[in-house]
Amino acid sequence: MTTANSPYAGRPAGCPTWCVQRHGIRTGEDDAVHMSGELLVRGVSLRLCTTIEPDTGQLDGPYVLLGGEEYTLHEADALIDALTHLVDEGVGVIRRARA
Repeated sequence: MTTANSPYAGRPAGCPTWCVQRHGIRTGEDDAVHMSGELLVRGVSLRLCTTIEPDTGQLDGPYVLLGGEEYTLHEADALIDALTHLVDEGVGVIRRARA
């Protein structure tokens, strides 16, 4: 996955480089949300999201949003490991069947 800097001017201090949200058009807590661009896998949206309190720098996240589910980075990493394991097992079946 490639991430690009936010295309929007007025980026607040501490805004993650992957954030594509427009800041300064919402008020309060809503303006502290940082969201990545969307990736789609079989019609399911995947995004990175975090909230950074502008006054204190307090961080909530980042989280991986997978459809309507929210995963911590640790949980998302465990999901990647599990999917990789299943794919590797499936590839092994294909290789044995072709031998």
